[in-house]
Amino acid sequence: MKINYVLWLVAMLVVNTGWYVVSQQKASQEINRPGAEFSDSREAKLTSVVGDESDYELEYCFDSVNGVVHNVSIEIMQSSETIFLWNGTTDGECMIHSSTTEEGEIVVITYAGDSVDVTTTLHTWPMKSALLAGIFVFSLATFLVAFTESVVRGVIKERMKNSVESKEAKPIETPTATSGIWQEPVRPE
Repeated sequence: MKINYVLWLVAMLVVNTGWYVVSQQKASQEINRPGAEFSDSREAKLTSVVGDESDYELEYCFDSVNGVVHNVSIEIMQSSETIFLWNGTTDGECMIHSSTTEEGEIVVITYAGDSVDVTTTLHTWPMKSALLAGIFVFSLATFLVAFTESVVRGVIKERMKNSVESKEAKPIETPTATSGIWQEPVRPE
C-alpha cells in the first residue's frame, strides 16, 4: 500500500476523531445556584441538530442552610405535561436525572423553602445526534480532498513531462550575425 493512502487514512481518522470530540461536548445552563436569585420556575430550550429528540441531564442538589431537614421537589414540564418529578428532602446527596425527550421548550419547576440552597444545572448535547451524519460528511470531504490532490499531482506531473519533451523537441536556434542588419547609430550633428 502506498504511503500516500496510509497518510490519507490517518487524516480521515484524525478528522473524524475531532468531530467525535466536538459532537460529545455538552452545553450547560444554570437553572438555580446558591448566591443568585432563586427562581421556582425557569424555562430552558432543548435543541438537536439532527432529529427531533434531544438528550438532557438535570443535576440538582438541595442543602439546608439552617440544618433543618426540609421537603423539596423538582419537576420538569414540557407542553403542559410532567416528564420528570422528584420529591425528597435536603438531607440527601446530589442527584442526576438523564433522559431523552422531544426538542423544544421545557420548564424546570423547583419547590424549596427559603432556608434551602438549590443548585440545579441542565446539561444538553445539541450536536450528539449529528454524530453519524458528521462522520459521513467529514469522511466524504476527506476522500474528495485526497482524490483531488491525487488528480492535481497527476496533471502537474503530466504538464511537467510535456514541457520537458517540448523543450527537447525544439532545436535551439543561435543568432547569427549578419552584416546587413546592423547599422551604425545616427548621431546628431
